[in-house]
Amino acid sequence: MFHLEEPLPAPPMLSDGEFAQLRRFIHQAAGIAMSPGKRSLIQSRLAKRLRQLRLNSYAAYWRMIADPANALERQYAINLLSTNETYFFREPEHFAWLRQLAARRQGGGELRLWSAACSTGEEAYTIAMILAETLGLQGLWRVYATDINTRVTAFARRAVYPQAKASRTPPDLWRRYLLRGRAEYAGMVKVAPELARKVSFSNLNLLHAAHFQHSRFDVIFLRNMLIYFDEATKLRVLLALCDKLREGGHLIIGHSESIRHLELPLTQEAPSRYRLDSRFADGRIDEHRRSDC
Repeated sequence: MFHLEEPLPAPPMLSDGEFAQLRRFIHQAAGIAMSPGKRSLIQSRLAKRLRQLRLNSYAAYWRMIADPANALERQYAINLLSTNETYFFREPEHFAWLRQLAARRQGGGELRLWSAACSTGEEAYTIAMILAETLGLQGLWRVYATDINTRVTAFARRAVYPQAKASRTPPDLWRRYLLRGRAEYAGMVKVAPELARKVSFSNLNLLHAAHFQHSRFDVIFLRNMLIYFDEATKLRVLLALCDKLREGGHLIIGHSESIRHLELPLTQEAPSRYRLDSRFADGRIDEHRRSDC
């Protein structure tokens, strides 16, 4: 038997006051600065959730997520409002450089890398492919990957992607580290389990990066994330990341981003690659920070 479904009610319009409330929320919760032009984005991303919760206004939803007792819904809202667009071998010049760095470290100690805004995991697995090729799957290296969005890290741990996300992967690496799906997984690829085991995913708000339990990284990737931060948040996050680098460690940002105007203990080596200045390593970054206050 068939029956007509009642149409879903139209979502409410996002008022000026509600837009201001939600902009403040995502800035305070995640450091993301939503421009005035993001009004339609906020409205569209939250509209379905309002219908699911049978709420008749964005103000009612804001009151819900502002209540400390609703931590799960607060995280749900962060997941909806954070942007996650990436693919394997995005900005490939960074990985060509990484291959050279890893080659120089053959026979040395453990190489530690951090994908600090890992989204759905393609960047972290790309890093792992490069290190596996250069140092071997059993080599002394580890990739840590974090994101504020709990939905995308769950997706990353699953390690299954549409083939289009892997289209820029070199054919030899594809053959070694990606499994092609069949039947219900046709059109998908899965990261080889032995490679996926070298990557650890967890959730972390970059506003609290100083509390990340791991440190002394050789390389930190923070690409295409700084564009969502205002200047004060950029400085706060980047200083915390500098504290997590070992002496001579590197910070990699997106090609469209610049941090040269910020007072940081970094020396620029390339347009989007920076090295921790040895004068400020090993606990001296706090002193640098105080001297600039």
